[in-house]
Amino acid sequence: MRRGGQPLALTRFFFLINFGYDRNLSKKSLPDGKNAGFTLIELLVVVLIIGILAAVAFPQYELAVEKARAAEPLAVLRSLRDAQEVYYLANGTYAVSFDELDIEVPESKNFSYTIGGVSSSSSQVVSVGVYSNKKPYLLAYRVSEGGLRYPIICGTDNGANADDLAYAKKICAVLGANIAINEAGTNNRPRWPIGK
Repeated sequence: MRRGGQPLALTRFFFLINFGYDRNLSKKSLPDGKNAGFTLIELLVVVLIIGILAAVAFPQYELAVEKARAAEPLAVLRSLRDAQEVYYLANGTYAVSFDELDIEVPESKNFSYTIGGVSSSSSQVVSVGVYSNKKPYLLAYRVSEGGLRYPIICGTDNGANADDLAYAKKICAVLGANIAINEAGTNNRPRWPIGK
């Protein structure tokens, strides 16, 4: 569109220079004369809706991330359990250190791996635990003399804190633990079995 032989944009530019500013230069005008744009209320409603969606989605996202992070120690625990069985078949007793097994325990920035055993003349119990360095939960399994295998368990070592216990229960359920069965560990701290 031209005004007086010049393009409209050029005319507005000269108007801006001559009078300092143009009020309508930054507004988008519709053909019927109304201004296009959003009101403050419309913007606040959109921000409120985004905030509600984020508040609902973030806890689920956090659990999904922790489930993915816990896939590593679950796989390592299963491999360690199988390596313990091979060691038992070869030696008639379970290994009480990782060095005795034919498997290398990976270095992890998220988890700490431990192994411990109690032996007597008549029996032996070996526990392998994985402790999360950042969250209040653990994964573990036990084997005992005679090939008695226990399932991998998920639980907490910090049962005194109700928030830690609730988080451990939630993450253990996400990992597939049967929350209905409580195999209480030391000091009656809850432990839930994860499959076989």
